[in-house]
Amino acid sequence: MSEENRDNSTEQPKKNGGKRRRYRNNRRYQKKDYPVCPYCGNSVKDIYTAIASEEDEAPAHFDCIIKQLEKRETLEKDEKIVYLGRGSFGIVKTRNGGSMKFFVRKRIQYEKEEKKFEWRKKISNRIKK
Repeated sequence: MSEENRDNSTEQPKKNGGKRRRYRNNRRYQKKDYPVCPYCGNSVKDIYTAIASEEDEAPAHFDCIIKQLEKRETLEKDEKIVYLGRGSFGIVKTRNGGSMKFFVRKRIQYEKEEKKFEWRKKISNRIKK
């Protein structure tokens, strides 16, 4: 590469000597009040995947709900609990065969479909926009 090409390069000098600025007033640095999971006691930071608990309808971790259902239900060897949608879970049994075949042995309605939770109303406004 000739010296002329080096001088005419499109690179612009870095601002602040290449150092990153950190803003303490940035949203990700602000402390937030996260709801507490009633099953494990940890904060529920990913509220979009939270499920309402049966006892007090507070947001709970999705994995904690699955663990509670596994303790409550008796599962056979080729069964597992999966989320079916709209607040319901199911015990799914796989069938033997060439392709992956399964059927829902039992449907568990965990959340009340007609109930609108206050904590979910707050995030639904952000999702619709």
